[in-house]
Amino acid sequence: MKFTGMILMSFLCFLPVLASDIENKELNRINSAVNLMYLEKFEDALSVFSSINETYPDHPIGHFFMGYYYNFLASFYETDKFDSKIVLFYDIAEKKADFHLEFDKNDPWMNFYKGASLINRGYLLSKDGRRFSALSKTLDGISYIKESLVQGEEIGDAKLLYGTYLFYRSDMISWIWDKRPEAVKIVSESIERSNFSKYLAISTLGWIYIDYEKFGKAEEMADLALEKYPSSHLFLFLKARALFEQNKFDASEQLYLKLLSKIENMEEKHSNIDLFNSCYFLSRIYYETSDHEKCIEFKKNALNLDLTSREKEILKKRLECLNDLKFR
Repeated sequence: MKFTGMILMSFLCFLPVLASDIENKELNRINSAVNLMYLEKFEDALSVFSSINETYPDHPIGHFFMGYYYNFLASFYETDKFDSKIVLFYDIAEKKADFHLEFDKNDPWMNFYKGASLINRGYLLSKDGRRFSALSKTLDGISYIKESLVQGEEIGDAKLLYGTYLFYRSDMISWIWDKRPEAVKIVSESIERSNFSKYLAISTLGWIYIDYEKFGKAEEMADLALEKYPSSHLFLFLKARALFEQNKFDASEQLYLKLLSKIENMEEKHSNIDLFNSCYFLSRIYYETSDHEKCIEFKKNALNLDLTSREKEILKKRLECLNDLKFR
């Protein structure tokens, strides 16, 4: 009995070391795996994240990044195929963070893992149309992210989540509560302060600028990301959209044609959303430039794609827009 107590005490003394040191120790491996994902070397990235998960079985870091990995794939392929794995890994990461928070409720990284896992699960619930549950998860998650920032402002990854939440919450009620300038500042700061989310922060800020109708700024963010990842369609879509919104139709056309070719020739595809969006914007470009023949061609290509009922719901406004196109 005494021996068991000594083991327990030794383990409890070891917990703070784990919580404070692992992120720094594994920073290079984590960023190497993130880099591999942007380079589309997914199996190599998975190997790194799996190794981290196996190295720290009692810490949330491994399961959190496994969730991060499948979340990335879901965005890259525009699919819900990986949703069950995302939920599984974030759920385990949340529970392991809870365990550590019992011993130190102020630990900034444990608050981050807990909050980020809740927010990502809230996002998945919102995609399923479960808005109340999604809002509850998100607000709960944000409370942990705010606690993470109070205890450790250097965690730029937490700043990214908080700034993004602040922007879109404000965007919905900007006429009575407008924190968008502050939110943009927070997300911008997260780019340099993030441990592993730099290019996610750049992309997020770019799309925030699209929604904020600051299209030149969005183009700048796209260019910043494309300097390092020139063939990544995650950033090419951002630049093409920014150019389109600035009426730079020739440059936007070239990018959407490039995207269309890349997406059509991808070895692995799980949805037609990216194909649809490429054809949709090309149709819109040709409509605006009065090239009726090409407009009709890409409109038909978009409308003839095989879309699931869920994809049709996601693309509902754009489908309606194509059907409403009338030539002057």
